[in-house]
Amino acid sequence: MELGNLIQVLSGGLAMGAIYVLVALGLYITHLTTHRVNFGQGDFLMVGAFLLLLFRKLDIPLGLAVLAVLVILAVMGWLLDRVAIRPLDRKKDTLIGAYSWMLTTAGVALILQNVIELGFGKTSQYSAPLFSSKRDEVVQVLGAGLFLEEILVIVAAVLIVGLFYGFMFHSRWGKAIQAVAFNPEAAMLLGIHTNRVKVGVFVIASILAAVAGVLIGPIVTINPQMGLVLTIKALIVAAIGGFANPVGILIGGILFGVFESISNYVDSGFGDLYPLLAALIIIAIKPSGLFSERSADVR
Repeated sequence: MELGNLIQVLSGGLAMGAIYVLVALGLYITHLTTHRVNFGQGDFLMVGAFLLLLFRKLDIPLGLAVLAVLVILAVMGWLLDRVAIRPLDRKKDTLIGAYSWMLTTAGVALILQNVIELGFGKTSQYSAPLFSSKRDEVVQVLGAGLFLEEILVIVAAVLIVGLFYGFMFHSRWGKAIQAVAFNPEAAMLLGIHTNRVKVGVFVIASILAAVAGVLIGPIVTINPQMGLVLTIKALIVAAIGGFANPVGILIGGILFGVFESISNYVDSGFGDLYPLLAALIIIAIKPSGLFSERSADVR
């Protein structure tokens, strides 16, 4: 592989790896606090991508369109907890109640997929560029032509991950989330409203999915069936990096995205297979992930 091709492949892998990280962080924060994940997390991303596509077609200014996507997905996250998860949690002592969140979140994912299919059809589509004037605008890096959109998506995703990390470990709300995750009863004694924290993490996870949806549209085609694959890959990224370590998830997402990009370059027919097999081997050897858990300090 020539140097120019290698740089292009790495750029594409980093861009998609950044998207996987954003989705995986949503799974991380809900699992950390509630021991539940939204199996429709990838479909929330898909909805965000199509909403931005719609708003851009309606000539709504980019900033306002992005804000609208974030608000709508935040409301969806709130509704997911209040309608699809919490009511059935009251029956968590029964077998069905304990695992009802799997069925309800998967059901929500199917509903979202069908709604988007009705509104936009089943064909794949591109969203308008976010940061550049045209989709195929390139910049030269070491003799390789890289898509400007991919580079700026990587930068934006890294900044968002950094903000998320600071929020989780250096803010009052982040401390509250960790306290509820570590010991809900003790958190209540400290005056933390645990139910608000639990619904809050689903809102945050949905906002992360919205951001990922906004960023993914200009760099790959979007379609109503993309959600399940993204959820699976995000779960794999979280498992590789360590489900309780956001920094590990970041590294896991980069590794998975780059390996996937190289694999598709070498063998486009089975390119998605090799990173999945590698991930299964890693998880089998080290089920807790490659990186140790970040300990919580709730003082």
